[in-house]
Amino acid sequence: MATLYFFSTLVLTIVVSVPINVLGSAYCGPVEAIDKDLVQFPLNLEFLEAEFFLNGALGLGLDAFEPGFAAGGPPPIGAQKANLDPVTRRIIEEFGYQEVGHLR
Repeated sequence: MATLYFFSTLVLTIVVSVPINVLGSAYCGPVEAIDKDLVQFPLNLEFLEAEFFLNGALGLGLDAFEPGFAAGGPPPIGAQKANLDPVTRRIIEEFGYQEVGHLR
C-alpha cells in the first residue's frame, strides 16, 4: 500500500511540474466530433459487450467467432470464463451471439 501511495505521489508531482506547453495545447474548448467518431464510439461499445459476454460464457473471445473483426489487433488481457450455472451461462452466451450479430 505504501508503494502505491509513493508512486501515485511521484506521478502526480511529475504531472503538476511539467509545463503546459510540453503536455500540449492549452485550448480547453469543445472538440467537434466528425461522423466517423459518432459511429466509432457505439461500435467500440458493441465490441466491448461481445468480448465481455463471450469470454464470460465460453472463455473465448470475438476472435474465435469472427477473426476478421479485430483486424489483427491484440487479444483481450485477463478475460476468463465465469463460474456460472448452466442456465445463466446459456443466457449470457446468447447475449454474446446477439452482440456478434450487431457487429455484423
